[in-house]
Amino acid sequence: MLNWIKTHKYSLLLLYLPVYLLAFFIIDKLPLDHYIIRCPLDALIPFNQYMIIPYAIWYVWFPGWLLFFLVRSREEFIRLALVMFSGMTISLMIYVVWPNGIDLREPITGTDVCSKALMMIREADTPYGVCPSIHISTITAIMLVMKDSKLPELTPTARGYCAVITLLIAWATMATKQHSIVDVICGAFLSAVLYYLCRMLEKRGIIRI
Repeated sequence: MLNWIKTHKYSLLLLYLPVYLLAFFIIDKLPLDHYIIRCPLDALIPFNQYMIIPYAIWYVWFPGWLLFFLVRSREEFIRLALVMFSGMTISLMIYVVWPNGIDLREPITGTDVCSKALMMIREADTPYGVCPSIHISTITAIMLVMKDSKLPELTPTARGYCAVITLLIAWATMATKQHSIVDVICGAFLSAVLYYLCRMLEKRGIIRI
């Protein structure tokens, strides 16, 4: 493993993740006055505890795709890491400069497995630091890199399945009342801007991947 890392030094970009997690939980515990995000459209999305299943897929989806591109394509891994990690960093900065949160969470009265799983996630994840949504910014970055990928295994069918899963994860963040539609739009917009900025800088030779 050490020999592989020596010949693939770009894999060290993954060291950002523990730093991000530490920063996220520190910021989450800061005694800040949070601006509550509200949108009338949120009331039109019914609560569904079973959507915790696609919501939880994210916890293996984004590290899984990072590892996939790490193994299969140096260029696409670096591009994904740059866009994804930049988005995560900008989001953390926003959470400090403009502390925000939601008050959408409804009491969970069910006793089924999905209800219990959602309760566990809520206990660990406060309703603060939500806009832009890191859940959404990361999956958007993955889809954008996948869209331009030249890897043969990413066939149109495979990309189609991945698009469906991405949409399910996005919907799940709202159906479980973990995010407002505002958070979702801002998260997707953030990654879109960063991705196209990255590609523009590549084309101009300002950054080389």
